[in-house]
Amino acid sequence: MDTATPVLSPQQVTFFETFGFLRFPGLFTDIVEDITAGFERVFAAEENLRMETFEDLHGADRRIIIPAFITKDPYLHGLLDDPRVTGIVSSLLGPDYEYAESDGNLFDCESHWHSDIYGAPIKYQHLKLSFYLDPLRAESGAIRVMPGTNSVEHAYATAVRRLTWDSTKLEETFGMDPRELPGHVIESDPGDLILWDFRTIHASYGGGERRRLFSVNFRERMPEPAEA
Repeated sequence: MDTATPVLSPQQVTFFETFGFLRFPGLFTDIVEDITAGFERVFAAEENLRMETFEDLHGADRRIIIPAFITKDPYLHGLLDDPRVTGIVSSLLGPDYEYAESDGNLFDCESHWHSDIYGAPIKYQHLKLSFYLDPLRAESGAIRVMPGTNSVEHAYATAVRRLTWDSTKLEETFGMDPRELPGHVIESDPGDLILWDFRTIHASYGGGERRRLFSVNFRERMPEPAEA
C-alpha cells in the first residue's frame, strides 16, 4: 500500500494502543458534503447488493448493509489514497499494510456490546476507520467503547470478550441493562473520523432510524499461505 508519512504523534499512538480507539474531530469537514453525497449515491443505486439483517446483536431490528462499499463510488474509493487515511494507518501498521474491505450501513437499530473480530484472526491487528454521517450523542446512537478491550492477552480484555460473546445473555450475565455497563461514549459530528481496533468491545444505544455509517478497514500484512 501507500508508503505515506505517519501523521500520528507518539502520544496518539500510545493512547490508541492502550485504549483501542481515537477520535479525530473535524478531520474531514472540508469534504464531508461530498462524502455524504457519495454515500447516498451508493445506497440509491438499485444494482448495489443490499442485505437486510435482523440479528439479536441489533435487538432483532433492521440493519441494511452494502459490502465492498467504497469501491462502488469513484469519489469514496479515492479515500484510500487520501493522505489523512494513509498517514493514520501507516502510523499504526507501518507502510506495508493491507486494505481489508469496507461496508456501508443504515441502522434502524441499536447494537449490543460486541467486537468485530468475526472472521478476522485476533492475533493480527485490524483497524476500522468509521465515518458517521449524522450528529450522534450518548442518547442518540453514538458509538461507545470499553477502553482497553483491544488487548490480545490482558486478563481484563479476555474476560470481557468472553462474557459479551453472546449478546442475548448480557443482562443475565451482568444483572443490569447492557447500556449501563461501563464504557466511554464517543460523541461525533459529520466530518469527524473515529478510529478503532477490531478487538475493541463497542455498542450503540438510543439511536433513531437511518443512522448512516461507512467504515474502511485495514490490517497488518498477513503471512502468505504456505504452499501445499
